[in-house]
Amino acid sequence: MRRMLKTAPLARPVCSTAAQLQCWGVRGTMPRRGGCAALPGRRSSTSAQAHSNAAPEEIQALTTAAKRQSHLFPAWLQTELKTDHAGEYGAVEIYRGALLGARLREGLGFTGEDTQRMISFCEHHMSTEQMHLHVMLQLVPEAARTKLQVVWWLSARVLGFVPALAGPRALYWTVMAVETFVEEHYQDQIVRLQRDGELGALRQLFELLCADEVEHRFLSFSFYLFRFLPAPCAAL
Repeated sequence: MRRMLKTAPLARPVCSTAAQLQCWGVRGTMPRRGGCAALPGRRSSTSAQAHSNAAPEEIQALTTAAKRQSHLFPAWLQTELKTDHAGEYGAVEIYRGALLGARLREGLGFTGEDTQRMISFCEHHMSTEQMHLHVMLQLVPEAARTKLQVVWWLSARVLGFVPALAGPRALYWTVMAVETFVEEHYQDQIVRLQRDGELGALRQLFELLCADEVEHRFLSFSFYLFRFLPAPCAAL
């Protein structure tokens, strides 16, 4: 069984994922799977600014602190960070591909509310993944990054484009599957860092990034199940 990890709530105005889902007509609370519970603290916005469960200043502070300890990173962690960088790069490209597919679908005449919601969903989550990628660019030296970036670019674009073109539920299912894998990958690193008892800043940073991925998974799961939702009040 996975070890349950708890992260401290942030002292700032909250608009929890559960509250946002209620704006869409979805009832329930945020699930706690694998210990990466989504943290409160994300501000509601209708723009495609960076959305996260933590303030950008906190994420940057933890990134800077973790980078100062990079000389202490064991070999296994350096390998995992290389994978993390590739994964966050791929995540950004998935949403870019999905936006291309969604807008093509819109151009083909599928201009309903579900298509507009899908576009907002992609813009909203891509902004978060871009912030995650910025973190990894600081933690992973250029020489240590994947040499297969073009492969990641192509495969991720296709992985986002095809489901979005097929329709919102296909995209939400794809995102749910991808985010489940990403959450488990981050959780494995968190558990190992917690067991080793070192690199506390990096562990806290991973907990925040993982919480964002949990939120993405839960939102995509909710939108997949509840296809006909009322217009959002402030969720996206």
